[in-house]
Amino acid sequence: MKMRAILPVLALVALTTLSACGFRPLYATGGDNYNTAANMALVKVALINDRVGQVTRNALVETLTPRGQSKTPLYDLTVTLSESTSEQGFTKDNEATIADYLITATYELTRRQDSKVLRKGNVRTRTSYNIVDSDFATIEAESAAQADAARTLANQLANQVAIGLRSQ
Repeated sequence: MKMRAILPVLALVALTTLSACGFRPLYATGGDNYNTAANMALVKVALINDRVGQVTRNALVETLTPRGQSKTPLYDLTVTLSESTSEQGFTKDNEATIADYLITATYELTRRQDSKVLRKGNVRTRTSYNIVDSDFATIEAESAAQADAARTLANQLANQVAIGLRSQ
């Protein structure tokens, strides 16, 4: 019985402590009139090389600017990708049955007005796909894994952009 009485008090203490540490939701608009989504729409995403780069950029543009790209962007985002594939799960005949696909993105978010770097760093994602006897099925599985990894990477990059814009 006493435990039930203590739980609301502990919850209140936890919430008070959380708000005192400066925590605020990334997409919150209350209080300071800052709108993360509106500022994300002012980011111009530079072209990214290769097919996976195109898929990543398209997903990123879709996430940052769902209502269309700004004609007067205030920020630039440059992204460079590196990809690698490693074979895993070998059979008795030493043939791989699974492949790990890894994409690493190096990004830099800059403000156009003064070329100040707001955020830069690396993000990466990994996915796996099966290697089967059919070459066509393996190629399709690899393509699907690349597209999935590109979308995941775009979401990670969008979060980094939101953090960079919010911290300025």
